[in-house]
Amino acid sequence: MAKFTQENLIIPLVAEATDINAAVEFDSFCMKKYNHATIIIIHSATVTGDNVLTVECGATDSADTSDATFHYRLGSAAAGSANSDVLAADATAATLTLTAATYQGKMLVLELDASELPKSGSTVYDWVTVDMDGAASVGTIAAFAILSEPRYAEAILDTALA
Repeated sequence: MAKFTQENLIIPLVAEATDINAAVEFDSFCMKKYNHATIIIIHSATVTGDNVLTVECGATDSADTSDATFHYRLGSAAAGSANSDVLAADATAATLTLTAATYQGKMLVLELDASELPKSGSTVYDWVTVDMDGAASVGTIAAFAILSEPRYAEAILDTALA
């Protein structure tokens, strides 16, 4: 029986308790060997101010060539409390304004399918970078990605980082 970590690659995208009071560019990852990415962001309960989130894609690590449209769902309660695992209905966006009063302490889940990544001609922009502008925010986040549906079965999955 395969283990979760043999079928899914888990990637930390930011350092623990990353400050969002300035622009934050998450670690980039490559979806070339995976069909799906789930990005989980947990906002601290003390987040104030608004932030703008985009998912940028490019042909190389950290290249921000084209914004991707992504699916997202927000947890209905602060992490660690009852119903924090109950997610709102699926919505899509290319840019998402994170209003502090809405996102304080909550988990935000973003999802991308490799088939929906932007492309130019035959070049698929399979490097993904989440950006938060941080212009008006104060607080911290934690974030990681789970890459799933690998295109090739391996006992130990290859890195998707540069």
